[in-house]
Formats: sequence, structure tokens, C-alpha cells
Amino acid sequence: MPYEYKAVFSRQRDPAGPLLASFVAPAGEVAAWADVRRSKHEDNSHQRLRNESKIRAITRFLDLDERNTIPTALVVALRLPGFEGPATGECATVAIPDSTEPRPGLVIDGQHRMCGVEAHNRDLPLNVVALINPADEEIAFQFLVIHGKASKIPAGHVRRLSLRYLEDDLADRLRTARMSLDSDAFVGVIDSSVDSPFYKSVEWPGEPNGRDADRVNLVQPAGIERAVAEISRKNLPDLANDDALIEFFFTLWWSVRKHWPDLWTADSRLLQNAGLVGLTKFVIEDLVPLADRDDLDLADPSATGLEIQHNILNYLDSEFWRREWNAERINTTAGRECVVDALRAVRRNLRRGARWDSDLAFVAEAERTH
Repeated sequence: MPYEYKAVFSRQRDPAGPLLASFVAPAGEVAAWADVRRSKHEDNSHQRLRNESKIRAITRFLDLDERNTIPTALVVALRLPGFEGPATGECATVAIPDSTEPRPGLVIDGQHRMCGVEAHNRDLPLNVVALINPADEEIAFQFLVIHGKASKIPAGHVRRLSLRYLEDDLADRLRTARMSLDSDAFVGVIDSSVDSPFYKSVEWPGEPNGRDADRVNLVQPAGIERAVAEISRKNLPDLANDDALIEFFFTLWWSVRKHWPDLWTADSRLLQNAGLVGLTKFVIEDLVPLADRDDLDLADPSATGLEIQHNILNYLDSEFWRREWNAERINTTAGRECVVDALRAVRRNLRRGARWDSDLAFVAEAERTH
């Protein structure tokens, strides 16, 4: 049985432009008849690799508030041999064969929206704009134009728009989309996301309000900002968008929190600025070569979490964060680099089977107990 939808047909550039069909279809059905060719899997493919962080972000966005919707249309190419369509501007039924070899549809833009909505509710309807029987060159052109011309909304525009509405309510909804009205946007998202390891744990300046009744101040905004900056400045393709960057930060620090739960306290050196930034830099520098060789997809939280746990944290010792440190002005660039160097020495010692603090001048001699 074919999939049938009522569609409006149009041609923006008559007669040279492709025939377009606009219709609504459940996400699960679109995923059944539309394929995704990803650049590292096939020749002549155009779509970027599947990014699990983006998919999770979309699913989470829909899960968190029933008012959240995705009105943006998916753009697909449809192979319908012999189909000519009605006159432009008219409605008619488009029948899409129930075929998987090959699938008649090909996603040009919106693969992550399609997968994220399907994971939330496969029956949720999606807006679709289909190019009917386009040439391969047209498909590639549309992909490059759509993705090459995309741009972010300036933060100032978001702020101005918010002034027309109840700011608290708008801010709450923006958090479900991992956006913030604050200048320190990443810190706000990391503090307000329920799936963050630092949920309601950032020590904001000023007096607490009614929303802070269950707040536990563990980290400072400056530490979060610098830690995120350490990741961002690597310019890794896997972490090129904000959702992937935030998801990676969550993955890293959830791994740390689960590995060293006893250190998740306000007086822990691990969560002070130097520890937060130093460990983040140590981990990301260890992962960069793997990402560069395509041995690890940093946008895949499961694989990244396992790598951090088994090949990084397992070669460090929690006692490092409990000892006094022989370092002055630790909350400087040079001081944080001393923390990274010390972590490298700890790992080197443990990999050689030596005591973790062997020849480690960074740790006060008098404090050594084993």
C-alpha cells in the first residue's frame, strides 16, 4: 500500500524550477519512505553524518513542554516515475510507494528533526516540502544552499523579542530549546537543564530567590565558561553546533560525577575553577586525536562516555583532588596548565604501575600517605 497525502503543488521558478509538493506526514512514515545518504558512507552522498546529540536535543525539546513544536518543514527529494502533477497552486494526492530498495524519498534537509521527532512520537505530524523528480545536481545544489546560508539569530534580537512577552515564561520555554536570554548563555543552560550534572549547582551572584530553594552551589560561572571555552576552541567538527557542545560537556562531567561521587561537594578541588577547567582540558586534549582519526564520534554520548571512563578516568586517582597543591595563583592560565601537567604525570605513573604521586612535586610532600 502506498503512502498517500493531500498536497499543494507549486513551482517557484516556472518552468525551470523543480515541481514542489507541500504536505503533512507522520514522522514515522517519513522515516519509512525517506532515506538519508551520509557523506562518509556512500559515494555521491550529500547529507552530514547522523549526530546523536542533535537527535537527543530535539527529542528532549519536545518532551519537556507540550507547547513546543517544530513548524520548520523537512525538505526531501521524491522519485515518482511518470508523475507529472496537477496545475501549480492546486491540491491533489501524492502517492509514495511503500518501497525500501531503494526508498523513493531522500532527505535533503531535516534528518535530525525527522529522527528526533520520531523518537519522541512517531505519529507526530511533520511539515514536508518535496522536490518531485529532481536531478541529482538539483539535490546537491539545494543541500549546499540550505546549509550554506543558515545563520544564527543574534543574541540581542532574542533579548529584544523577549521584552514583548512575559520574560520568565519565555525564558522557561527557551530553556527547553537550550537557549538563554542571559549573556552567559552556556552557563544558564548548564545550570537550568534537568539532565545536566550541574543542575541548580551554579553559584550565581546576588541574593537567592524563590526558585533557589533546592539549589546547591558547587561551581562558579567563570569555571563553567572557561571549561566550555576549552572545548569550543578546539573547533572540532563533531562539536560544531551548540547542542553537540553542551551534550559533550554533560557527557564528560556525568562520567566524572559517576566515577568520583564522593568529590561532588562544594569544597572539592575538583569542582573549583582550576580543577573544573584543568580536567576538562586534560580530557578534551586526550580525545582530539581520536576524533581527528575518526576513531571516536564526540557527538555520540555513549561511545564518548565509555572512552572517558575506561581510558582516562580509570588512569587517574581521586586522591589527587584531596591533597594540598604546591602551586601559587592556581586560578590563572599558568596555574590551570599546572593542573593539566600534574594530571598527565598521574596517568603516566599509573600506566607504568608506579604510585600515582611518584615524583609529583605538584602535590605537597608532607601530605603523602601512600
